[in-house]
Amino acid sequence: MMITKKQKTSLIIALVLSGIFGFAYAVSDILLPFILAFVLAYLLHPAVLGLEKKGLPRWFATTSVMGLFCLFILSIIFIVVPILQAQILTLLSKAPAIVSAVWEHIKLLILYTKENITQEQLSNLSSTISQYVLSALNSVAGNAVKVVSGGVVFFNVVSLFMITPIILFYVLRDWKDVEDQMASFIPKKKKKEVLHLWQEINTTLSGFIRGQSTVCLLLGLYYASGLSLIGLEYGLLVGFLSGILSFIPYFGFLTGVVLSIILGISMHAPLSLWIAMGIVFIIGQILEGYVLTPKLVGDKVGLHPVWVIFALFSGGALFGFIGILIAVPVAAVIGIMIRRLLKWYHTTALYGDKGQK
Repeated sequence: MMITKKQKTSLIIALVLSGIFGFAYAVSDILLPFILAFVLAYLLHPAVLGLEKKGLPRWFATTSVMGLFCLFILSIIFIVVPILQAQILTLLSKAPAIVSAVWEHIKLLILYTKENITQEQLSNLSSTISQYVLSALNSVAGNAVKVVSGGVVFFNVVSLFMITPIILFYVLRDWKDVEDQMASFIPKKKKKEVLHLWQEINTTLSGFIRGQSTVCLLLGLYYASGLSLIGLEYGLLVGFLSGILSFIPYFGFLTGVVLSIILGISMHAPLSLWIAMGIVFIIGQILEGYVLTPKLVGDKVGLHPVWVIFALFSGGALFGFIGILIAVPVAAVIGIMIRRLLKWYHTTALYGDKGQK
């Protein structure tokens, strides 16, 4: 059986993509600074381009944007991080008391329902919960030992603060050259079509990354301010954590609610505080669902929340934290390719009347 030239090309492309994926999987433990640098460059490139259009040299525009960005990060580190660090240390020191208080309420719940649950059922339930908890702890401990023993934590911490800024500077400075070099690989007959596809992908990714980042930041500020003002202990920490995790649909909200309930129980919160917490989270959901996300993100990704969650879990399972970082953008690109494929399929005879018997 003869293999056509088109089939050979498709085979070569498939092999190259498989090789790239395999290599990325093999070195996934050290990719974090590079991925982070490219993501930051993608976010900061429009600012560099804007300064360049005003007549500034590329290197000067890059340096200026890098300097302002570093000042922003340093201001967060010196202002916000010490406050969060203090709350984290205090929370860890009080963790046994918090667990004890929550357990007291759980025991009351068990005693309340004991009349309707037999001793055998209660024993089975306790055994099942213990097995799940032990399994989860063993999994976490095993992964932690694996990471620490490989020296990955030390490398990532050092690389984030030392290597990432260097990579970011060079990527920002040479962004246009990289784009031109990538464009030179596109076949001339397909160049217009491929560039149009890239424009669609670029619009989708830029809109989502910048929009979702802004949503997470604003939600973090809102929840941190709201929970702190109503008097919830560690409200600043819980609020920022809820905002950061909001890139996973409903996960940030649920995390904030669960942690607030645990803290409310531990501090024997009065009814007024419970009502205030409910109001804070309800307003937060309204802001996220009807104001921030529609205005800042909209339907730029074109992915259902279920598929977003699936993409995040799949990315995490394959590449860990890096997989979570790039999961939604990759899923968005795949979504665009699938929509293009479906659009082409709808024009074929197989889909139309000619393909029907």
